Amino acid sequence: MTGRFRIAKGWRDMKTIAYLTLDTLFWSKKTIFVVFISLVVLGMAVLGRLVLSYNWIRAPFTPAQVFSTLMSTAVIHFMVVFVTLFYGTALISEEVEGKTLTYLFLRPIPKPAIMVGKYLALVWTSVLLVLPTVVFSYLILYLRDDLRPFWEDAGVLGKDIGIVFLALLAYGAFFSLLGAWLKHPILAGLIYAFGWEGIVSYLPGFTRKLTVTHYIQSIFPHENAPASLAMLFGERTQAPEAVSTLLLMTALFLAAACLVLREKEYVLEQ
Repeated sequence: MTGRFRIAKGWRDMKTIAYLTLDTLFWSKKTIFVVFISLVVLGMAVLGRLVLSYNWIRAPFTPAQVFSTLMSTAVIHFMVVFVTLFYGTALISEEVEGKTLTYLFLRPIPKPAIMVGKYLALVWTSVLLVLPTVVFSYLILYLRDDLRPFWEDAGVLGKDIGIVFLALLAYGAFFSLLGAWLKHPILAGLIYAFGWEGIVSYLPGFTRKLTVTHYIQSIFPHENAPASLAMLFGERTQAPEAVSTLLLMTALFLAAACLVLREKEYVLEQ
């Protein structure tokens, strides 16, 4: 009974923190920027649909090719990264900057439960803002009189949704760790996402596997230039291993964030 009571109490604590953080995250100014990014992506889908409908470009494009380009560039390597970067690094750093971390620690809730609860709020907010953009982009590009391509590629859409979810989990956990650990986590996150990953992903050897994007590219169901170029320097990781690695990365990053939050002494500037 004691074990069950502790598990139930821990889950209640995490839900409490998640609900409090969810309200703060969703109604923050960051959400306005994320919604703007989402509208830009949808605008690109609308533009692609117009190109397809009115043959503005003579090259033979298909809805699948346009959707693939949107997913590989605008969604996976831009929107997902920025959403998790902005929200993940703010989970703890904004509490420190706002001098509210002390009040949070005064609650009779273990610090790891606080971290996990905040992370759950991050994931929920990110999913709520990113996945509808993917689905609406698909609908904009595929809905037409002939619905055969729509149904034929529905399975690919399901894979894309799963990949985006895994990417949100992994990047969200990593940026949450940076937010709990560093004083200027956004800068470090930008260097990692657009510096380290942007360079190492195209280098031969084992170093490619030290990036989140390598495992995402390994299970990406579309043919796209960045993934094809990266795979010229090495083989894809098999899908089961790639998915397992992304989940393991998520668990390790989140565990490290919990450890940092528990052990680090935060100095609140006057």
